[in-house]
Amino acid sequence: MAQRFPAIVEERLEWYVYALIDPRDGRLFYIGKGKGSRVFAHAADAVEGDAETEKLDLIRDVIKSGATVETLILRHGMSNEKQAFLVESVLIDFCAMLVARNIDLRTGLTNIVAGHNSEIFGVMSTSEAIALYEAPEAPKIKEKAILFRIPRLWTPAMPEAELFEATHGWWKLGKHRTEAKYGFAVSKGVIRGIYRINSWRERTEGDRGYLKGEKKRWGFEGEPAPEMKRYLNTSVAHLFKKGNASPAMYSFNVRDKD
Repeated sequence: MAQRFPAIVEERLEWYVYALIDPRDGRLFYIGKGKGSRVFAHAADAVEGDAETEKLDLIRDVIKSGATVETLILRHGMSNEKQAFLVESVLIDFCAMLVARNIDLRTGLTNIVAGHNSEIFGVMSTSEAIALYEAPEAPKIKEKAILFRIPRLWTPAMPEAELFEATHGWWKLGKHRTEAKYGFAVSKGVIRGIYRINSWRERTEGDRGYLKGEKKRWGFEGEPAPEMKRYLNTSVAHLFKKGNASPAMYSFNVRDKD
């Protein structure tokens, strides 16, 4: 049976642009656009049909090897096909340019800020898309907490120590941080970890990312908070208004500017 997104995920993704990757060597071999469960249709066509194209033949080879084609959602939340077509064409042209000029991106970009709205609408695997949009909306957070949109993409395989490292620091925060009792790790709009905040300290030389002369950044010492598990794997995407790029948000009212 062909793979499909749950109905609620199809609805929330709207129009999207996707990529297919050969898991055997990491090669990105196809970029497309669609809605619904279009991203999975190519594997179904390869298995159920007899058409011969470079794309379908490659998918058949992956399947014969016992592997599964990796499916990524590159951008979603577009309201119409015209928008998706534009993003698709830009990405195809960009990838062709990288190949033609033999440009190496293995060390990554130097941009400090992630792409606009990438926290919610940026690159994710199809399984992460399901985890994001099937997640129930979080109950109202009554405890004093800070929601940290962590800089590393959460996956189910992420070690707890790595998740905590991405959550506990380092953040530009004001005095109201000391009122918070909990720190929430938020990835792609979903709460993936919750920690009790025991104390705060300023980032200093030797800490990850420290720059001499930088403005104060803070991190907390803490531990997992199992008593807050009712919030785990629930969505707080609705709390971050579109266009809000702030990496940290208080769950309680902060009237003074930090």
